[in-house]
Amino acid sequence: MLVGNPQEHPMMDDGIFLGYDKNIPLKNEGLGRLLAFLVSGWVRLPDRRLTIACPYWLVEDLKALLADHGVSSDRYELLRTPEPWYRQVQLRLKTAERAMRPGVHRIRSWIRGESLPEVKDFLRLFDAKPWYWGLLAGLKLVAIAAIVVWILIRFWLVFVFFAAAFAIYRLWRELTKKRRIQSQQLSPKRQMRKQRRRRKRYAKEMQRLVGQVNEQQVVRNWLIPTPFWPEAHGISHRKSIVCPDLVLQEFPLRFADAGSEPIYSRILHTLQEAQQLICYSQTVKSHQLVHGVGLTSEQIEVIGHGRVELSDYLKLGKTLPDQAERKQIALEHLRSHQRSFLSSNPYWNRFVWDRSNFVFYSSQARGQKNILSLLRAIEILRHKSEDPIRLVLTCERTAGSQIDLFVSEHRLDAWVLFAPGVSNQVLASFYCLACLAVNPTLFEGGFPFTFTEAYSVGTPSLLSDIAMVRERLADRETETGRLQERMLFDPMNPLDLADKIRWAVANREELLALQQGLFETFPTWEQVAKQYSDSLRR
Repeated sequence: MLVGNPQEHPMMDDGIFLGYDKNIPLKNEGLGRLLAFLVSGWVRLPDRRLTIACPYWLVEDLKALLADHGVSSDRYELLRTPEPWYRQVQLRLKTAERAMRPGVHRIRSWIRGESLPEVKDFLRLFDAKPWYWGLLAGLKLVAIAAIVVWILIRFWLVFVFFAAAFAIYRLWRELTKKRRIQSQQLSPKRQMRKQRRRRKRYAKEMQRLVGQVNEQQVVRNWLIPTPFWPEAHGISHRKSIVCPDLVLQEFPLRFADAGSEPIYSRILHTLQEAQQLICYSQTVKSHQLVHGVGLTSEQIEVIGHGRVELSDYLKLGKTLPDQAERKQIALEHLRSHQRSFLSSNPYWNRFVWDRSNFVFYSSQARGQKNILSLLRAIEILRHKSEDPIRLVLTCERTAGSQIDLFVSEHRLDAWVLFAPGVSNQVLASFYCLACLAVNPTLFEGGFPFTFTEAYSVGTPSLLSDIAMVRERLADRETETGRLQERMLFDPMNPLDLADKIRWAVANREELLALQQGLFETFPTWEQVAKQYSDSLRR
């Protein structure tokens, strides 16, 4: 609500355009979480009104992501494409199936000879109520049975038809079961045809979404948070495109597969046609966009990350607890997570979170994230450290991957926990009870926000000695000489990382005190959102 004279604070409309394809788990993606942080700051600006445009398949995931970050759906406007008719029919059939499920369970119980709940209630009436209550209930059941019998006699042909159709369908499913299993492993030609049809459907839906954005005249400034969508150039209003990084340019061999080339081509096409760009660091601007792509420096603006506060997820009520209370709340969250998801894990189902040392890394398993170096450091510490130091990761353990093979070969199942897809409460709890947060990444678009996530709940961090980190520390060079020595490590040297982890665990409070000044330099997401909004109008 605006305060004072509305002429002094006119409401300005901003938009965010999203074009993620189906089956993109926004909640588990770094760009998805970054979007949620930005939106959470944007909706708190008193003189800004936010509209988010997205295809219909993204609506539910987007709402769930923003709700998990404390942003209710009434805080922003949603511009979405309409669902196709077959999608609406599919959803209605699912709703009908859920409504019929209790009745199906009752019929199955009756066929198996089990007592139905209604029969139990009918028998219970004779013990708890006068005799006429039982008589009325019996008459009611007789009337219902009579109506059912009349319907069966009157429409017996319809029931026979549906029963025959269902029997034929079940027989067809059994006969084609083997063929369906084989068809899941598509031939290259069928796979290419399937991808071609999917691309056509995606392009058609994006064209429809761009048309809706152009038809409305309220929001005239749009932010496109990634360069994956060259279709966004069809937007006739003013727009800025965010380029987080060009990791394919930096590590081509780590992404040397058939699917990477068309993605990189789409990104280059988007960047070369863009009029205004935003990135997260000067390193990406100068090294990748200006020298690598050939863009001009004037069309690129640098806006860094804000401060990620996870302490809000570790409080009871509105009061902010102290560190001891916060750890107790985090312990309860992890115990609940342990009972729900780790009960079948023989190594971690009885792990004592508050009395054991473990380091934490929140990231997806991608080539530049350098998780193997961290695993090698844990293997070194396993043999050299007197106190065992374990590792918790939030990435998936994909069967046959390098990470999976390394853990199996070195028998690290008791030392490494994979916890993908955790909620923000559990994520904050892992950070809070970890003795240390470690980020061994080889490349990031900006300063890793794992640092502020960890510090906000009282946990220090170790970071890779990469250009994006040094860029941030260079602004406070006189204060950070000792901090760089203690906090940074060579990401390609597991021995150096193991030594830094051993020192940081033993001197946790000293490292935390050294990082206080750095943490305080980060702006809030409300301030960052205002920078984005102002950038759209330049």
